[in-house]
Amino acid sequence: MKTISASVMVLTFFALAFACSKESASPSAAQTNGINLAGATGSSKSWKLTSVSYTVNGGLAQSLTLDPCVLDNEYKFTNNSTQDFIQTEGTVKCNSGDSTVMESGNWAFTNDGKNIVVEGQWFDDLSQEPAYQYIFTALGEEANVSQLTATTFVVSYSFTSSTSGAKYIVTATFTKV
Repeated sequence: MKTISASVMVLTFFALAFACSKESASPSAAQTNGINLAGATGSSKSWKLTSVSYTVNGGLAQSLTLDPCVLDNEYKFTNNSTQDFIQTEGTVKCNSGDSTVMESGNWAFTNDGKNIVVEGQWFDDLSQEPAYQYIFTALGEEANVSQLTATTFVVSYSFTSSTSGAKYIVTATFTKV
């Protein structure tokens, strides 16, 4: 009889141990994208804008010719408690008086990881610069994440021109530095 109760106790112990053990939760899409964008917690990654294209009213995609002073800018995303973002001028400045810091703020993914929001401010006169230099902060809204891997980051967003009423969809592609 003692053998049966000892066996029952052992089985009960294992049943409780396994029932109470925590299963490791897989990371959410937002967490996975955060790691791809900024690295592991406490790390950061820098990106460079490599191309921008746009469509008008659903037409054919057109490429923008990017100035060298834009192509060498760095977009740094940090995976910290405030999820910092900073865009800095590269060695080639569009205007000699440009600040080294072009824009800064914070970033976040929506829970499903499909959109990114970057909020902050720019440190230059936006009217003097090509608007695509301020790709994130100028948005102030969610941008769709079309692709995000450890080395490629593609976002798109849309807006309607206040003067013509035309709908633009802009796609920006970044590569990890």
